[in-house]
Amino acid sequence: MHRSFPRRPFSAALVLFGLIVWPILHANRLYIDDMGRASAGYLGWGSDGRPLANVLMEVVNAGTPLTDITPLPQLGALLLLAWLAGLIARRLELPGSWLPALCALPLAGSPYYLENLSYKFDVLTMTSALVLAVVAALDPVRGKWQVPRKMLFLLMALCLYQPAANAYLLLVIAQPVIGQLRDAAPAVLLRQLASQIGATLLACLLYVFVLRHTVRGGYSNAHSGIDPKAFLSNLGHFWHYIRMTLTSMRGWILLILAGLAVPLSLLGALRYAIRQWPRAGGGVRLALCLAVPLLPLSLLVAPWGPMLALAQPVFAPRAMIGFGALMTASALILAAAAPRLRTDHRYVVGLLVVPAAVMVLIASVYGNSLARQKTYEDNLSGNMVDDIAALQAQTPLDGIALVGRAGHPPVVRHNMRKHPILAELLPVHLTQGWGWAEEQLRLFGRVPPMRAVAPETVAALADQKPDIVRAAYRVFVHDRTAIFVFTTTEVPSPVR
Repeated sequence: MHRSFPRRPFSAALVLFGLIVWPILHANRLYIDDMGRASAGYLGWGSDGRPLANVLMEVVNAGTPLTDITPLPQLGALLLLAWLAGLIARRLELPGSWLPALCALPLAGSPYYLENLSYKFDVLTMTSALVLAVVAALDPVRGKWQVPRKMLFLLMALCLYQPAANAYLLLVIAQPVIGQLRDAAPAVLLRQLASQIGATLLACLLYVFVLRHTVRGGYSNAHSGIDPKAFLSNLGHFWHYIRMTLTSMRGWILLILAGLAVPLSLLGALRYAIRQWPRAGGGVRLALCLAVPLLPLSLLVAPWGPMLALAQPVFAPRAMIGFGALMTASALILAAAAPRLRTDHRYVVGLLVVPAAVMVLIASVYGNSLARQKTYEDNLSGNMVDDIAALQAQTPLDGIALVGRAGHPPVVRHNMRKHPILAELLPVHLTQGWGWAEEQLRLFGRVPPMRAVAPETVAALADQKPDIVRAAYRVFVHDRTAIFVFTTTEVPSPVR
């Protein structure tokens, strides 16, 4: 019988995800790629193996060139995320209003997804990919179209943003664990797993075809090369990245939530195997034996999914969607285990409120830091453009160059000491050798093209009197190039 959509979990999730999205919306900063798209209006996702992202943003933007239509993409992402909580409530039969919302929150409330939410243009494509990946994982097993339907949802997610597939893997793995805790029949669990494996293989085969016809450019080619020998090394590096960026007490709360899935899945698989063993056939017994070690181990690997086989995977928060999905999988498994522990779901809600509060806290600090970083770099950029104009009135300039980077203002540095992950989430656009520095300056006026400066030239500047002196930088004119040497002291990134 058709059931109406659970509106109360949707409303609860709207509040929770709203607390995550609002600080970023309030900061209103053009984030990295946003600067080029806001000023030039290009698409460019297709060459990264994301052709559907081009289609989606062209439709949302009523054609090209793109323009900044904030807050519409962010609000669209917010509604999609809240809808996802309602879907999880219905498909996994979660009681109450807040339990589904709290279980879904880490998917996009994770500190790593804050970077995804910061892109004014890309937020809708990334979030749509995440939602489609979860839909593919939770699509009910019934009807002759079940495998093609799951395959289509997963393929669309891959064509929007590839790391969303890791959320798919986590929720695919979580479902047999939940089924075991609910004493589902082995045949049902095996049929469900078989349909997911079939859909995954079909989607991956079709996506390889998409990649061959879309991936172009140095960055995309560099990060799409396959090297299976790097699997274990990449696995260690990804978990090292998580450990180094979540070193505070608040971070450990999130790590504990993510880690709960492993012992709960192990205990659930052991309990299920013992209960099913007497009446199980040979094939089912083999599956029961394999489930005991494989389910917990797969939960440790799945957050990084296909990225583990890449020669040069991207180690950046936006690619860490799987960690938030692991927290969601843990929360869902905990909710399923509650009846076996003779615990009411309200106790689970009480437990999940703690990591939810941590995620909201970090999002708030991040949003405030993002706003201060924007103000700081915008002020510097305006001064630098004015300085360039003043210098050009005296002597022709063929280019400009940066030495060092602008760094972070004092309040942001203070926040970074308490929340180390902010060092990864707050890019400094005015950075030597980074193409986005020129885009940042062009937001405030016309500037000569950016040049590279040889180390010996930088060393020689120590004996030269600066043409302009400011608190954050010195300006030297050398060989018709204005060289900006930043003087800001930086807090080093925790990741090496």
